[in-house]
Amino acid sequence: MKSETFRLGLKAVASVTPYAKKLSDDEIAFLFMTMPTAIKRAVTDEMWVYACSQYRMDPSPSKDLPLDQLLLSYVYRRRDARPAFDWGLKADLNQRMLNGDRFHAEAALPPLQLQQLPPVSNPALEGLF
Repeated sequence: MKSETFRLGLKAVASVTPYAKKLSDDEIAFLFMTMPTAIKRAVTDEMWVYACSQYRMDPSPSKDLPLDQLLLSYVYRRRDARPAFDWGLKADLNQRMLNGDRFHAEAALPPLQLQQLPPVSNPALEGLF
């Protein structure tokens, strides 16, 4: 991703977000410098634009993350509602981007199926000792 695309996207999103702090060009440049190189290489300009558009379509975007991290969470896999950079980009990101005209909510995890185990016999608990 180019620094200019990062700057334009971050400024545009911050300007339409009622609760976001307006960022100066110097602040945005510093945020870009502090971003790991691997992320700058992995995220293309098109992915960044997709992330910005997903944010704009999100009916309830998180207010707990810094704006740049929130945008990256639309393209990276998530762990604890944060982008998990070590997990890589979303496996279906290309498909999501092809259908970028609609919001792609995170898939809900299937309900946990607990296996019922038979009771264990324990002579000490049954008072047989």
